[in-house]
Amino acid sequence: MRVRSVSIGALAALLSVAALTAPSAQEGERGAPPPAFSSLEAKRFLGVFALGALAYTLDEEVRAELRGLSHPATGTRQTLVDVGNLYGSPGAIGLGFALWGGGRLAKKPTIAAAGFRALEAIAVSGVVTSVLKETMGRARPNVATAGREDWQLFRGARSSNGDYESFPSGHTTAAFAFAAAVTGEVALHAPEHTKLVGVTTFGLAGLTAYARMHDDRHWLSDVTVGAGIGTITALAIRRWHTTRPDNGIDRIFLRPVVAPSPFGGTRFGLQVMLP
Repeated sequence: MRVRSVSIGALAALLSVAALTAPSAQEGERGAPPPAFSSLEAKRFLGVFALGALAYTLDEEVRAELRGLSHPATGTRQTLVDVGNLYGSPGAIGLGFALWGGGRLAKKPTIAAAGFRALEAIAVSGVVTSVLKETMGRARPNVATAGREDWQLFRGARSSNGDYESFPSGHTTAAFAFAAAVTGEVALHAPEHTKLVGVTTFGLAGLTAYARMHDDRHWLSDVTVGAGIGTITALAIRRWHTTRPDNGIDRIFLRPVVAPSPFGGTRFGLQVMLP
């Protein structure tokens, strides 16, 4: 039992550390800004899929361990599972909108930017995850007939109830995208709060991964790769914005003009810089 738990913890730690500490070599260089997807992201994705392959070897073992727990869960464990599932969806999206909208209303640009970066990361990583789900056609643990090896190309696209869209985990992708985006934005503009925000958001994201496995909706490799996709996407979006400080997306969504209307009420517009 202890060896299994250590294996799961090591995988999660390696994923988080590898994704968060990989150097952004192109960030801040002179000349043309780097593309949204570069060799840096390619290396990160290779690392994540390598971790996913390692997790794949533990899929059956981890599922058996979780199945060995009493079901249905009760008390504190059920509460944690419910929180994890809610945080993955729709919690992360709702929190993103709350931070973005609340930050705009309160004139707190860092909070607004953190929320909007989270929404961007969730949207982009969600597309990647959806394509993989439909393409890989992996059966969820609770319906798999061949265990972890129950895959069939493009079966996910034909699945009307999501039973064959196990890989990767969409809830986990969104949870880690939110965590990485918000923590990254705080690190840039309010570094004194980075540790608290990081521990809280990534802790909740880890809880989401556990909840999806506990409910027998995903394998360990599903949540491992989902976590990596969400984190890497958030890091790529952060780098794209930091190397393009006056980009059109931010001018529209983070710096709109809000002012009293001469005819009563409130007037909304955009800031446009002319030469």
